[in-house]
Amino acid sequence: MCAGGDAVLGAGEISFREESGRWEVDEVSNQSTGYCPDVSSWSAVVEALDQAGIERPAGFTHEVVFRRCPSCHELNIVREEDFACVFCDEALPREWNIDQPRR
Repeated sequence: MCAGGDAVLGAGEISFREESGRWEVDEVSNQSTGYCPDVSSWSAVVEALDQAGIERPAGFTHEVVFRRCPSCHELNIVREEDFACVFCDEALPREWNIDQPRR
């Protein structure tokens, strides 16, 4: 609905705090298991927050790295730079691949 039928540019979680009578971002992440956005989606978040005049951090306060396993096609969250599928132990791609269709 928010994207007006276009591609979703960013998704995740965000919390705000009031500081000196103005709202600013307290925490923001790309944690969305529905859309699984890449960390590069930060630029879309920046644009939206800047247009709204809301103070923000320099980047996600919590980044989540999503990858789809090319072998078993399961969705993975990469932890501690371990690019191995938790379901079948196959290597996960270094590049974001969630937009690739499941087979």
